Amino acid sequence: MAERAAKNDKVRRCLAGGVVVFLWIVPLQIRPLAEDDPLQKAVNNLFTGRNDPQDAPEILDRKSCVVVVADPKSKRSIRYYLGRFKIDTAFINKTYSGSKTIYSLDVKGDEVIVEYLDLGKTTVLYGNKSAQISLPGDIDQTNKALALIASLCRSSKPAE
Repeated sequence: MAERAAKNDKVRRCLAGGVVVFLWIVPLQIRPLAEDDPLQKAVNNLFTGRNDPQDAPEILDRKSCVVVVADPKSKRSIRYYLGRFKIDTAFINKTYSGSKTIYSLDVKGDEVIVEYLDLGKTTVLYGNKSAQISLPGDIDQTNKALALIASLCRSSKPAE
């Protein structure tokens, strides 16, 4: 009987060790995937001006390029449909404030491209077919991010 209990104890320790190793390795495997994700990097750069922000935009649907971004002004979230952006007609505005240059992106779409969500991110308060997005980062990096987003997020609708 004591031999059986010792055997069971050994099996439990092995399983516990395996769980610890698994829980230690999984985050190490997930992190490189996020770091090597060109779409996430481009979205981060576009909306935050950084490659690895603390409060990164969340990609909800990679195929349609649907992203949720926290709006720092209103403390709610905004859902962007990047695949619906008409990038070829979008333009970047330049505003001078003293010695500082502030950039924003004006973009339109045939369908709703931006939806303002409630605090729970479940209800759409309203949506628009156009948007003006503040561009907080380096404009050259932002242009590269926009080009990458345009190539990765082509609208699935056939051209008319």
